[in-house]
Amino acid sequence: MKKSTKAEMSRTDRVCTRGFSLLELLVATAVFLLVSGVAFTLFTRHQAVLNEEQLTVGLNIGLRNALAQIQLDVANAGNGLILGTNVASWPVGVTIVNNPNPSTAACNPTNLTGANPPVYVYQNSCFDQLNVIVVDPNTPAINPCAGTGCTVSTSAGTTANGPVPAVINPATGNPFTAAQLAGHFHAGDQVLFVKSCSGSGHLAGSSGCAFTTAVLSAGGAVNTVAPGCAAGCVGLTFTSTNVGGGNPVCPTPTPSPNTCNDPLNMTSSAPAAQLTDTFGPTDWMVRLLPITYSVNGTHVESNNEPDPQLTRSQGGTTNVVMDQVIGFKVGAALWNSLNTTSNFEYNYSAGTYANGSVASPSDPYDFTLVRSVRVTIIGRTEPNPRNPYRNLFDSGAYQIRGSSIVVDPRNLTMNND
Repeated sequence: MKKSTKAEMSRTDRVCTRGFSLLELLVATAVFLLVSGVAFTLFTRHQAVLNEEQLTVGLNIGLRNALAQIQLDVANAGNGLILGTNVASWPVGVTIVNNPNPSTAACNPTNLTGANPPVYVYQNSCFDQLNVIVVDPNTPAINPCAGTGCTVSTSAGTTANGPVPAVINPATGNPFTAAQLAGHFHAGDQVLFVKSCSGSGHLAGSSGCAFTTAVLSAGGAVNTVAPGCAAGCVGLTFTSTNVGGGNPVCPTPTPSPNTCNDPLNMTSSAPAAQLTDTFGPTDWMVRLLPITYSVNGTHVESNNEPDPQLTRSQGGTTNVVMDQVIGFKVGAALWNSLNTTSNFEYNYSAGTYANGSVASPSDPYDFTLVRSVRVTIIGRTEPNPRNPYRNLFDSGAYQIRGSSIVVDPRNLTMNND
């Protein structure tokens, strides 16, 4: 057997330990960079998809939470309006302000930031408004006046919109003193006057009694001068109604709390037979604590990005229910009192609410007929102009989702046959 010489062994060691050549290193580096580039490109694309999916999930959760809150409020619409045997002639548990159809020119979105691709903002006229009418549960129902045989006229005053003083006698067994009860009433509060159903206030063919509403122009005060108030009554000052109990139509939005007597639009277009402006010591008055859902379509974040917000307002406090809302529509199924049936089609024009299936021009906005409410919300994910995706709704750089609920307010159907 031939043995390797020392020179041969040294040459073999040099061959085995010299490593990669420069060409091999360059080829290996190129292959590594190519594979890494493909991997990172796929990762980046999937990261963008993941971000979009997370935004879409957040949008779906926002829709679900917003509709759940609306459902809870609308289901309890009209709470507190049944005063023993007395109920306002409806009860009016919701009022709806329908705005133009979003397909009209007035509701075409505009590119607020001038971005390319565009990020659209929607005007407030594109959205409906939903008012849920409930009574303040912490303020008991009280009588409009305290003297024997007394009357209070809500339309009496020196001018059409002049302040009208009224004295309120706490109901029998009321746990509050006059001073305590007066502290429950504030300027800008909306109050509801309801006739006693045991007397002449009951309306023929109706489950309720005549009513009207007014807005306080000052906070409550103790009155000991009026007849029957030696021990103290609650004095309220409110803006006078029209003769008969109606009120002028309020502008939208209302400029300030005291410039409109019925921001909920309960009486401005109600049938005259349901209203009255005269109340006595056996009638009732309650403090309303309504809930209003509306959209601020022109809201802009600090970074100049548009963010239409659905808000919930009650008792002077406004909370944001959902961001990035680009559609809010409210329809109502109506009670047909002519043949005691319900119309199953949802009506999205409150100006055509009337008895029967055919609207009567002389009797629009009859919210006593509302028996079911359908609310639809359309939302979008946060706009991302860098995303090449374009939706088919308004060609914006965001995902679009919509959802609807149907709510049957139990207080509005309890007197149906």
